[in-house]
Formats: sequence, C-alpha cells, structure tokens
Amino acid sequence: MKAFISQTTPGFTFRVWAHFVETLKSPFPYYLNDDRKNTLIPAGMSIFLVVFMLVFQPYNPQKVILIGSVTFIVLFANIVLLPRLFPALFEVSNWTVGKYILFTLWQLFVDGIATAIALHVFNFHPEVTLIEKMYKVYSGVFTNGIIPIALATLVLRNQMLQENLRSAVMANRELERIRLLKEDPTHTKSNIVTIYSDTRETLSLPLSELLYVEASDNYSTIYWKNGEGVEKKMLRINLKNMESQLDNYFAIRCHRSFIVNINAIDHVTGNANGYKLGIKDTNFSVPVSRAKGKEVIEKIGQLRNVFELN
Repeated sequence: MKAFISQTTPGFTFRVWAHFVETLKSPFPYYLNDDRKNTLIPAGMSIFLVVFMLVFQPYNPQKVILIGSVTFIVLFANIVLLPRLFPALFEVSNWTVGKYILFTLWQLFVDGIATAIALHVFNFHPEVTLIEKMYKVYSGVFTNGIIPIALATLVLRNQMLQENLRSAVMANRELERIRLLKEDPTHTKSNIVTIYSDTRETLSLPLSELLYVEASDNYSTIYWKNGEGVEKKMLRINLKNMESQLDNYFAIRCHRSFIVNINAIDHVTGNANGYKLGIKDTNFSVPVSRAKGKEVIEKIGQLRNVFELN
C-alpha cells in the first residue's frame, strides 16, 4: 500500500497543480467594463459591510460609517481610477482568475491600511497605537470582506456568462441567415488561394473549402474540405506569415494558434471562459481568445451583409 501511494502521489499532485495553474490562467472579466456600473460594485459592497457590522457586531455607528466610507473610497480608486492611470496593466482582454485574486488581495491590503489610518486620525481608540490598530483592522477586513467579495465574484462571472451566451445566440442567428443566402447560386463563389511555405512548398485550394489553420511554432497545419472528407497538410510557415497570405475578408485570426475561415463556422458556443467555434463537417471546435472575441462576432454579422449585397 505504501509503495502504491508513493508511486501515485507525485502524478496526482502534478495533475492537481497543473489544473490549479490552468485555472489561474483562465479568463475572468475585469468587473463590468463600465465606470457607472463599476461604481455600483464598491458602493454595494460598502453598504453591505456597514449593514453587516451594525447588525452582527456591537460597533459605534459613527465608526462603522467611517469604515464603510473608507472601503468605498479604496475600492472605487482601485476599480475605476487605477485602470485610467495604468491602462496597459488593466487590459481587459488579458484579465485572468489569477490577476483577479491578486487584485482583490491588494484591495484588502490597501483597505486595511487606509481604515487603520482613518480610525487613528479621527481618534477612535486613542489608547491603541497605529500599528496595533492595523493588526486588529486586518483581522476584521479579511473576515468581514469574505461575503461581499464572494457575492461580487458570482455577479461578475454570471455577467460574463450571460454576455457570452447572448453573443453566441446572435452569432448563430447570423450563421443561419448566411446558410440560407448561400443556398442561392448567385452567392456561390470559388476563389483559389495558394499558400507558399518557407521551404518553397505550395498548397493551392479553393478558399471556400478552407476550414481552419492550426499553428505550432514555425509550422502550420491547414485543414480543408475535400469532397466528403477533411484533408490536412503541414507546412513550414508561421501563423503570422500564413495570416498575411490569407489576407481576405473571410479568414480571420481568432487565437494565437488558429486562423479560421468564417464561412466554415457551423455554430458558436459561449460560456464564462469565452467562445468556441464549431467547424463544419468536423468534431473540432476552434477556441477564440478574449482579445479576438468581439472581432469574430462582428465579422460573422458583416459576412451576412456581404452575402446580402452580392
């Protein structure tokens, strides 16, 4: 039994750690991407904190209101003002679960210092030094902050899920309209595209048959429909070069490792982690990075307009 545990524990620990790291890297919304709505979040959390402390803890009401006011100022400054001062640091498309956790801990840290200083300045508990106030405040900050932080996290994740689901539904409606338009032979076009690799090897195929391209380092694998099946070919060419050769209205880079033919999208699915594009005649779904999500959804709508005008 001990031998079995010693052999399986390292592998199990590695899988747990890998899953944990992957979770930290997964997308998460930077609050609600709207200053007015983001102002309501610290307001709601501060009000909840004040009510909670008045109901469950025998604190002086003036002290409780001071703590709530400081909490609102700290949260508002961090959530609304800091992104304006450091936009690159708070890039929405790169926000992850790990960044959200670190940012939340930072806010708790700043709130504890600011609250202790405010209590000291307004002469609450003059018999206690500032350092002692900080020690006592931090125990309360983490204890009282758990519930409002948890509620805010649920609201943010649900908001992201709802937005992605709405966008996916709209995109699927547009795809259905495109399918109906393509049944009209006047909309059927076949343009040949030729891809040149770094080794002078070439691949020519109708653009309408291209499904998607998947890259790995300096190699790209092209997938296209050939009759009833799907063929693939690997060429020595990086995705940036591939993107420039497929520079047209229908091929779009949707991820750091994928280019997809908008015409080849069968359906769009959305969840709290973003979108995935189901590819026609395959069981494969192409991931969409957060930075490209809006662009892909807009392209699908624009594609329908192109077919209507032709």
